[in-house]
Amino acid sequence: MEGTLMRLEYLMPLWAIIPLFGAMLIVCGVLLIRRPRQRVAWLRRGLMVVLLLMVALRPVTPLDSEQTERMNANVFFVVDRTGSMNAEDYAGDQPRLEGVKADMKRIMDQTEGSRYSVIAFDSTATQQLPLTTDAGAATAWIDTLTTEPTAYSQGSNVDRPLESLLVELSATQREDPESQTLVYFLSDGENTDEKESESFSQAAGYIDAGAVLGYGTAEGGPMKANGGPQDGEYITGPDGQQGISSIDEEQLQTIASDMGVPYIHRDDPEAEIEGTMDGITLRPIPVESSRDVTSFQDWYWIASIPLAALLIWELGEMTYRLPRKLDRHDISGAQR
Repeated sequence: MEGTLMRLEYLMPLWAIIPLFGAMLIVCGVLLIRRPRQRVAWLRRGLMVVLLLMVALRPVTPLDSEQTERMNANVFFVVDRTGSMNAEDYAGDQPRLEGVKADMKRIMDQTEGSRYSVIAFDSTATQQLPLTTDAGAATAWIDTLTTEPTAYSQGSNVDRPLESLLVELSATQREDPESQTLVYFLSDGENTDEKESESFSQAAGYIDAGAVLGYGTAEGGPMKANGGPQDGEYITGPDGQQGISSIDEEQLQTIASDMGVPYIHRDDPEAEIEGTMDGITLRPIPVESSRDVTSFQDWYWIASIPLAALLIWELGEMTYRLPRKLDRHDISGAQR
């Protein structure tokens, strides 16, 4: 719903607007009087200054906050982006990351209306998407999901995202204690930094449901490089043999046990993801859509339309007054 009172949201500080536009208007007014032959041109320029001033003042109508609904669930995806997720042993010979994408979308369908967040990890861990009800943003992230560039890989460990996850879970519990928290950890469980993984048991107290979803096979699969001169080529080891990555289900089962959620091996994009929402009842809750940054209906565009037309007129006049090259007929006539 739109508010009824218009206000100004300056595009420039007022202390800059007053002297700048005041000086331009004075110049246009003086030259309008002192140059009667150019009166139309200076009248046009003065009008352009006035319209530009309207744009700089930015008249707006504040938008009132609206009541909307969302489900009482916060869904966290913890996604493995290490190079091994390119291994081609999912659902036959597809990259494991294809299974991750399919399952993330399936989970979103099951939890429609919830808030979603994505924490991705490879050589480092980063929050890729803060908690949001914008399912379109989450879907766009899923659609563009790739592994880290092979050349930048510095070894990985499944505990890489633990600290980021704990920070987000703790903050969410403080800010939204009435909602339920679901965590989905999607990985092949493979560590390549030769270090022991830290326990995820610290996260258990924050988690109401979710799952650890595992991708890959014990036999393993070859991986293609991502980025760089070898992009799309199969990775080979120091011995020249094709590199093979295998799932570490024991590692994934440990993470699931620590977090208090089930472990599910995934090898079929059509298979249901069952048992991950036991005890969870999704229900709509009212929320305020207002944010720290107030939303406005802008009106400066109304002034920008005639401003653009006057600017085109001005450029046309300037182009017409440019000196033109004399052609051969003009030169021969001048010589006579």
